[in-house]
Amino acid sequence: MESTKKTTPKKKPVKSKPKVEMVSYSIKMVIPTGQYANIQPEIIVKANSVEEAHDFIAPHMNKLWREYYLVNERRPEPQPTPTGPTGPTTPPDSNVALIKATQAIESCLSLDAFEIITNQVNVSVKLTEEDKSILKPLLEKKLSELEDK
Repeated sequence: MESTKKTTPKKKPVKSKPKVEMVSYSIKMVIPTGQYANIQPEIIVKANSVEEAHDFIAPHMNKLWREYYLVNERRPEPQPTPTGPTGPTTPPDSNVALIKATQAIESCLSLDAFEIITNQVNVSVKLTEEDKSILKPLLEKKLSELEDK
């Protein structure tokens, strides 16, 4: 007996439309504009495919990024104009050194401390010769006070 096989023609799969329809596509990004400052633009489009929507949105997002990224860091803010004298507000080094040396001499309580202060005054490079001549009478007065104790 001969075997007979039934052959059925194979059906080609029918492509059906996707059951999901894209209604909208959006991209949202955070753009830092400065320290603790951000903007969050969002663009929503209707498109037939994700690629088409992305191709449309990407250039706009890139433009926003270039325009607003660290905008406060790049653009210098106007500086207030000085209304008073524009010279230095702190005294020169020699005046500061003179004031500190005078305070050290006046607050000195022992001969050992006095000796350290006197040596420091003599080797100081911040004190001018004029400053040292001003300090000399103060040093002599303080020495006599400490010797009298």
